[in-house]
Amino acid sequence: MSTGLHDGISVEDIGLDGKTAADGLAVGRASRLVGKTLETLIDGISTIDDYKLYDYLRALADTEGIYIEPSACATFDTIARVMQNQDYLEQYGLTDKINTATHILWATGGSMVPEEEMKHYYSLGSKI
Repeated sequence: MSTGLHDGISVEDIGLDGKTAADGLAVGRASRLVGKTLETLIDGISTIDDYKLYDYLRALADTEGIYIEPSACATFDTIARVMQNQDYLEQYGLTDKINTATHILWATGGSMVPEEEMKHYYSLGSKI
């Protein structure tokens, strides 16, 4: 997105292999149509290491008793990055608002994951 190349660049071109537990989110090469349409509506795109997906999955299960699929856990990392990025917060006038903001995170899929598979995902998360 930051290059403006849309379908003219792939994740492999920037050193990523595209292999992930978040297969529902994995896009190796963005669509030109989608890229051009959304470039003015999206502030950023991020990547996340799979181990973090499992860490967030386990933390959510331990603290809230909620089980979601690993790819849905990517949203937790993105908001954490935003909250730590002082330049971004200042640029958009959010510094004094971010700590009282309501963060809505889209989390889906836990009820469709077979129990044994969810137990495996949970076991991959670090002990917090």
